[in-house]
Amino acid sequence: MLDRIIAESCSLSVKTVPCFWQAVDIYLFKTHVVNKKLFGVKTVSLSTYKHRDETDEHDLVERFFEERDLEQNLSNLGYEITRTEQELNNLSVDRLACCGADGLIIVNRLLPKNVNSRDSLDVVCLVDFRSHTLYLKRQRSGQENNLFPSFAFVVQAHSEGKLSIRCRSGDATDDRSIVWLRDVLLCRMMKWIEASTPRSEMTDGMNATVHSLALIDDMEEYNRVFHELKQKYGLSMVSIWPECTDPQKFVFEDIAIATYLIVLWRQERRSKGGSALQSFVDLGCGNGLLVYILASEGHRGYGIDLRKRKLWDLYPGGTTDLRVQSLVPSDASLFPDIDWIIGNHSDELSPWIPVIAARSSHSCRFFLLPCCAYEFDGSKYQRQNCALSQYGDFLQYAKQIAEVCGFLVGTDRLRIPSTKRTCIIGCSRSYPREEYASYDRKIQAFIDERSKQRSGATLPSDAKADGWSANFKPRESTEKVRNCTKIDRSIVDKIVAMVFQALLAKKRLLADHGQGNWNAGGTLSMGDLVETIPQQYLTALKAECGGLQTLLKNNHQIFLVHNGTVQLRIPRKTCEMDESTVVRRSKKVKNYKPVNLKQKTCWFFRNHPDGCPLEEADCRFNHEK
Repeated sequence: MLDRIIAESCSLSVKTVPCFWQAVDIYLFKTHVVNKKLFGVKTVSLSTYKHRDETDEHDLVERFFEERDLEQNLSNLGYEITRTEQELNNLSVDRLACCGADGLIIVNRLLPKNVNSRDSLDVVCLVDFRSHTLYLKRQRSGQENNLFPSFAFVVQAHSEGKLSIRCRSGDATDDRSIVWLRDVLLCRMMKWIEASTPRSEMTDGMNATVHSLALIDDMEEYNRVFHELKQKYGLSMVSIWPECTDPQKFVFEDIAIATYLIVLWRQERRSKGGSALQSFVDLGCGNGLLVYILASEGHRGYGIDLRKRKLWDLYPGGTTDLRVQSLVPSDASLFPDIDWIIGNHSDELSPWIPVIAARSSHSCRFFLLPCCAYEFDGSKYQRQNCALSQYGDFLQYAKQIAEVCGFLVGTDRLRIPSTKRTCIIGCSRSYPREEYASYDRKIQAFIDERSKQRSGATLPSDAKADGWSANFKPRESTEKVRNCTKIDRSIVDKIVAMVFQALLAKKRLLADHGQGNWNAGGTLSMGDLVETIPQQYLTALKAECGGLQTLLKNNHQIFLVHNGTVQLRIPRKTCEMDESTVVRRSKKVKNYKPVNLKQKTCWFFRNHPDGCPLEEADCRFNHEK
C-alpha cells in the first residue's frame, strides 16, 4: 500500500535503530527546527492504543488513511484506545515507548511564525512501536496550507539499519514537498538518530530533556506577545545600542526573556484569579533592557547592578529604575514587597537567588537563568557529576538549592540565541506559611554545610554577623581590563623579543621575499615557547588573566598563532589587502573605517636583522627611521 519510496538511506547503524523515537521526539515536538515557517507546535491530544487481539498491520494502515475519526476506526478494528489526561507540554515518544502500549495517536497543531496568519494546521501522528513507524497526515485533507505536505506519508526505521520515507503511489504529490522530505527531513532524521544515545545506555542525568517553553500554556499567545515586543522595542534599541556587544543578540534575547516572563505572569494571574501586575527586582541587571521592557509593559520593578552601563542614560526619563549597588546576601538584601526575584545571568548571585526569594517573604517567587557557575562564597563552582557538563551539573545544584528553600521547582528552555537557555523557576512553596521559620533554619544549615565543604574548616559562631555567608566576596564595581593590554610595556617588549629570537633560530629562507635571503624563522609550539620565558614574566601575564598566547595574539602584526603553534607573520603587500577583508570587518564592527597602517612604523623594518622583505611602497607600514 505504501509502495512509493520518496527517500531512503541504508547507512543507519543497526545499534542506533532504538534511537529512532528520540529523533521522532525532535520532529514532532520541535518541528520548527526543520520548518522555518513555524514558530512551534502545540499538542492538542494524546491517546495510547493497544491490541485486544492480533490484527494485520495492513488493516492499521488502511484505517489511518480513512477520513473518519482515527480513534473510532481503530476501536472498531479491535484496539483498546485510552485518551490520556497527562500534561501535554513535555511529551516524549521515546519515554512513552516504555509504557506498555502498542502505539500512540497524537494530534499536533502547527503554529505559523507569521502572527497575522490564521493558517494553523492540525496534523495526525500515528506511532506504531512494534514496527518503528511514524504515520503522518493532515487532519483535514482539503485545507489549503503550505505548512505541511498535502499528502500522507510514513517514516520508518527498519531493523536491518535502513530509514525510509514512503507514501501511496496513487496520492497526488507536489515536487516541493517531495524535495523537502528527501533533502531535509530524511537527512535531519539520520543526523538525530546517529547523535542520540540509546535509552538502555542513558544515565540518570541524560534523559531529563526539557522541551522549549514547556511551562507556557498558550504558545500562540507567546508568539503574539513576542512579535508585539519586537515591533515595539527591537529596531529602536538596536539603532541606539552604545555597547561593544552585538545588539542583534542581546536586544532580541532580552525581548524573548521579557516575553516569557510576561506570558508566565499572565498565566499566574489567571490561575490565581488576580488582576494586579506582578512586581519584580532584577539582581545583576546589566544593561537594564529587561527592566526597561517589563516596566514599560506596566510591571512595577527595578534593577540593581554593581556598575552603571552606557545604555542606562538612553532610556526615556522616568521609565526605568536602575540602581548602582553592591549586593551582599544578608538580611539587608531582602525584598519583602516584591513578587518576583529575577536572576538573568546573575553570576556570583545565581546560587543566592532562590535563597533571597525564600527569605524575602513566603509569597515571593523567583526566575533564574544561570550562565556562569558559582558557589555561595563567590568562587567558581566545581562539577560534582562527571557524567554531566559543568553547566548541566550546576543546573542540578541550583535546583537542589531551590528545593532546600522549599520551592516547587519548574525547569524550562527559553527561545533565545544562547546555548545556556535553561531557566529554573520557583512559582510556589512546598510548605505552609506556618513552617517558614523551620525552613529558614534548613536553608542556613545547607549554606553552612556547603561553605564548610569549600573551606575545609568549621565556621566560627560569629562568622555570619553581617551576612549569610562569611566567605562571600562581591565582584568589584570597576571591571578590570584583563587581556594582557595593561602589562608594563617593557615586559611586553622583552617577551616579544624572546619569542622572536627563538623563532629566528629555526632558520628558514624565503625565495620570494627579500631577494631570497629573508629569514622567516620556524614554527614552535606554545609549550616550547613558554619554557623560554622567565617565570616572573609569566606571573605578570597570569595576573592579567591572560597568557603567552593572548600576548602574542595582541601582537598579530608580528606573530601568527594557529592551533597552538607560533610563527612569524610574513608581511603582505598593500595590494594583497583584498576588498573582501574590508567588507567582512565592516559587517562585524559598527561604523568600521579601514586603518591607515602607513601611520605606524614597520616592526620588521626596525627589528628584523634582514629588515623588511618588502619595499616601502609595497609595505602596509612606514619604513621611516
